[in-house]
Amino acid sequence: MKYLVSALACCLVTACSFIDTDVEFKPEQGEERRYQVYSTANISVDTGRRTETLKTTAHQLLRYKVTDTGANSRFEVHIDYMQMRDGQSSGVSSLDPAERNPEMHAIFSQGFEFTANLNSGNVTGFSALNKPVWQALLADRGAELEQEMKKLFGSAAFISKVPATVGATVKLPAYQGQTDATLTVLQLTDTHLLAKVESEQADGKFYGHMLLERERGWLVRLALVAEVPFERYGYNGTLRSNVLMLEQQVHTGDLSQRFKFEHDFAPFEYEQQPALLADEANKALTPDAVFPFDAGYFQQQEHQLHLVYQHDFTEPAAAGEFSLSNIVARNAEGVALPLQLGAMGSYSYPEQDGLYKSVRQNLLLGWNAPDELLQQVTQFSATAEYTAAKLVPLSLVPDPAKMVTAQYEDLQLELSPVPGEPLSYRLAIRGSDKHWLLRRYDGAEGASVQFARPQFSRQQSAAPDWLSAQEQTMLALASSPYHENIVLFTFKQLPPALTLYVNAVSDSSVFRKDITFMPAEQYEQHAAYPPAHEQLLYNEDRFDGFYDEFKDTAPAQPDPALLEPQIVNRYGLSLQLTAEQAAVCTLSITDAPKVNGHALQWTLLKTSSNVSGAPDKHARYVLSTADGIRRNFYDIKLSSSLSCSGTPQWHTVDYQPEQNWLIDINRMPDVDITQSVAEFMQRYRFLNAQGLALAPLVLPNQVDDFYQQPLQLVLQDDRWFALWGRSQTIEQLTVSGEPVNKQWHSQLPALP
Repeated sequence: MKYLVSALACCLVTACSFIDTDVEFKPEQGEERRYQVYSTANISVDTGRRTETLKTTAHQLLRYKVTDTGANSRFEVHIDYMQMRDGQSSGVSSLDPAERNPEMHAIFSQGFEFTANLNSGNVTGFSALNKPVWQALLADRGAELEQEMKKLFGSAAFISKVPATVGATVKLPAYQGQTDATLTVLQLTDTHLLAKVESEQADGKFYGHMLLERERGWLVRLALVAEVPFERYGYNGTLRSNVLMLEQQVHTGDLSQRFKFEHDFAPFEYEQQPALLADEANKALTPDAVFPFDAGYFQQQEHQLHLVYQHDFTEPAAAGEFSLSNIVARNAEGVALPLQLGAMGSYSYPEQDGLYKSVRQNLLLGWNAPDELLQQVTQFSATAEYTAAKLVPLSLVPDPAKMVTAQYEDLQLELSPVPGEPLSYRLAIRGSDKHWLLRRYDGAEGASVQFARPQFSRQQSAAPDWLSAQEQTMLALASSPYHENIVLFTFKQLPPALTLYVNAVSDSSVFRKDITFMPAEQYEQHAAYPPAHEQLLYNEDRFDGFYDEFKDTAPAQPDPALLEPQIVNRYGLSLQLTAEQAAVCTLSITDAPKVNGHALQWTLLKTSSNVSGAPDKHARYVLSTADGIRRNFYDIKLSSSLSCSGTPQWHTVDYQPEQNWLIDINRMPDVDITQSVAEFMQRYRFLNAQGLALAPLVLPNQVDDFYQQPLQLVLQDDRWFALWGRSQTIEQLTVSGEPVNKQWHSQLPALP
């Protein structure tokens, strides 16, 4: 029952938002409006021994369909997607098979209907469209359901008069179960009306914002927070709920992801950025660069399905707009499957690895077990469209005395001094669906920068103190048809100007292509397609130096003649070589006593990354017994030697592959294809755009012993050595200078 009531509450909230006044609600028969709804409810109950809290979250895609108009207008509410979960990991989901929760599945899958009297404001005739199951539910739990329905629909759902005047206040009879509620008009534009609804009494309180179309009266956005007493099964407590409801648009994104994290971004110091030349970033793209391949790939990330396409240009500063239409899912026999996708976001971006991707995020729609249908999909076909973009620089001069502004088409920028903080400024970015601001702020080098939550900067009403920061963010999102982003700057000294860059999508350069999407695992096995993800060769590079299993080992010297063993833990010795030195040098013990009958040796330590033979960026040796057990020794002397054929150096190979993730082994100098992959990777390295070594692509059937296999067995088509990324430079290890021969004499102390 709790899941049914939660879902019906979403229907109620929407009905309460159709205001018939100067903003007249004018539904047309057959008309549909789509909404995305995210809601949470926290029930705190005092059991007498302790306070227990149950949290329920719901994410829904709803369609409101007008089936009849007039004084008594008729509506249907269809739920295309639903994820409703409580803290006990149970709930109702449109992805689940019907047998998981047959009663709720039967009701939600068909939807609901209700009648709204546009004159009296009453909602009547509420029912599920699945009449037999609904009647059975009424017969079984009629009293409880009737009580909940009275709570939900006992309020006036349509408000008859709201003056189109900022500041006008209207008393609302019994709104949301509160008898002393008001609606106040906060803002009017040519297209929208923004109002707040509020009530605060001993038996409960609520606060919300509504954004309505002025022309037709339909709800555009809504956020509502309520806190009321809760009584059930003899226990008393508090129910705190909030609902965010937005018209369904691709640029809105997935609301359940937006509120997944409750923390704020930490401030950071803005560093000097590489030079950016707008002319280079704005150079024209070609169809072959935008759509060079006939396929992309798809993969699931949590509850979303991503369709991804990779372009053949690297890191353009301006990100274009990517869209897909005519999407059809097919099984292995080529038969179309009734799998529906709901677009939740679409974007293009350059990755740090030099790849440029476009992604469409989707939810699986419908109640026909879409999760099971997805398991049958071997490909999606679609028509892809990419609209190119350009960078437009704008300049703002910080003024301690006033706000300064800049604008590009419908994207608005406002830079305001923060009162009482002379070097702090607030940048508000309000815009557009087509244009946005890069996170690049030339002139702010050395400043502290923080990305802040949206605020009520343009409203004439501050949020009540009892709202949390996350609830205030929800209300701010519902308060404007435009996106608002806030950036806070704290300068060390006031810059003469801030240069900002608008990423502007232009309809003058549009590219189209029919493409297919295959599973990511299958896509990566096709040599013709670039790898779906970049993978670096060394763990130390992957984790930016954080990953190091041997932090106590002294760093290697670039010149092998300067290497010296280091005492570790007072009674042990270690030596660290670079991977290049290990490839051309030999380390040995020339004179040492046996310990408990075991000879001493230099032992190469294995890290978690090289257990399978993958190379390490450094070769780490420790003095140990031949069985590898003892590493601490007392009161002994020993001699070691290091022999190197010369000093290793990397030299660039004069070969640029046409498809830089595929290396033609026949074009590489001095390659012995009978050597192991590990030996090959010691002598050659393939660097990405950041100068980091790329790992070879390992196919699923090669995982266990890939680096031990002969090179010739891992080549694709007996020719191509595939990389897990795009190489910008290929280098070969060579040896220069005279051979290096070094002797060391070491003494370890006796026990005290």
